[in-house]
Amino acid sequence: MKIDFNKDDQLNDDEINVLVSAKELTPEVIDLLAMLKNVSLENENWLPVNTNDRVQMIAIDDIVGIEVYQNELNIYTTKEQFVTTGTLKDMYEKLKKHHFIQISKSAVINIDHLDYMETAFSGNMTAFLTNDLKLNVSRKYLPGLKKSLRM
Repeated sequence: MKIDFNKDDQLNDDEINVLVSAKELTPEVIDLLAMLKNVSLENENWLPVNTNDRVQMIAIDDIVGIEVYQNELNIYTTKEQFVTTGTLKDMYEKLKKHHFIQISKSAVINIDHLDYMETAFSGNMTAFLTNDLKLNVSRKYLPGLKKSLRM
């Protein structure tokens, strides 16, 4: 087996392109492709978050919601809450390909953890999530949430 590295300035900083070349598609090549796919999937299931003096690895499936308050991001999981800095926009960009949807200017939720919604005052709604977390859904983001829920 020959392994080589080529620098490609056309790729983004977080992008890696792997090309496997062989004369034929053998069982060994199929096994190698499966292993490479599993490596990339493992990285996509975790979110590294800077908290105080460490980097916390959070399972994306465990994230219930994220709310910004002033300059702090509160990440609510099924087990605990983490506080970090950054923007909601950047965090949402990392998570939107999973089952996350923005529900207000200050909150993003994992729709897999949405239990139910109730009408609140002035046309807004309240989303009730896992672990008794309640977040407001603004009228502006309600159509997008309904579309994600196929309503």
